[in-house]
Amino acid sequence: MKKILEMLFVSVCLACLFAACNGCGNKKTGADKPADTEPSFDELVSIWNEANNSGNIDVLRDLYDTVVHFYQYRYTVDECIKRKIEYFEKYPDFKQKIEGKIFVDSLKNGLVRVNFTKAVTANSEEEKIPAYLIFSKCNGIWKIRNESDLTTDRLLASGGQIPGNAVEGDFNGDGITDYMWLETIGKTEECKIRFSGPIPPIIISVCLGGSPVNEGDLNGDGTDEVGILPVWETGCWTGYFVYTFKENQWVETLDPIPTHCLQWEQNILPVVRDSTRKGYVIVNYSELTDEGIEIKTKTVRLQ
Repeated sequence: MKKILEMLFVSVCLACLFAACNGCGNKKTGADKPADTEPSFDELVSIWNEANNSGNIDVLRDLYDTVVHFYQYRYTVDECIKRKIEYFEKYPDFKQKIEGKIFVDSLKNGLVRVNFTKAVTANSEEEKIPAYLIFSKCNGIWKIRNESDLTTDRLLASGGQIPGNAVEGDFNGDGITDYMWLETIGKTEECKIRFSGPIPPIIISVCLGGSPVNEGDLNGDGTDEVGILPVWETGCWTGYFVYTFKENQWVETLDPIPTHCLQWEQNILPVVRDSTRKGYVIVNYSELTDEGIEIKTKTVRLQ
């Protein structure tokens, strides 16, 4: 019975919210609602929260304005939704809940900022985040114009320029979300994995590009390890590197793992945490044998 009432509540709120239009750049789909039937900001946040938990992309698309300042990046609504989908796929166990009250502040130009704390669970870990949404009125309907949190804002205020393809993680174990991304170094044959906050970069030689990977906490020390397959000009054989942050510096926690194109085509990851033994990982590597390229497996203790 409780579930039915909750569903009815969300349905009524959505009917009130979406009767007129889908974005400021679109035409109205119905008459404006009387002011006294508008959903409250508590209700709007509740709808947004439920849509995130259920992965309801259609509802999220209707909630956002046509242009959204999404964690300090300016996206169209389609780009914003794409980022949401990528996040949901990356963290299939993602859930969030609003803790305590929300606080509503009126800003200039008719904007309204709603502040709240959200408890986010991802990768089986929960983090409480001071977050906010900023609403603007579009054809008589409140739409989300900004979505962010104070942690991200603080990182950007410190001077870090975080690109849109940055990878999240806690790479130094301070409990604050970090971001990492790859940069090439001028005309050299080196790359640099950069990090937000006070974390030194990782310099990779014989590298023309690549995508750093958050391997999670492989050794159980409270920090996420970093993996990367450097891109090079020719050849199918490439070493996969795994780094861990110790005593304020990056060290290779494994010998480079030899991998071949066939291994990547089969989507066989080079390193996976061994859930049966702390400090050990399962390494999948490529080897040339009399039978051709074979994918082999071994268990290795991290350095």
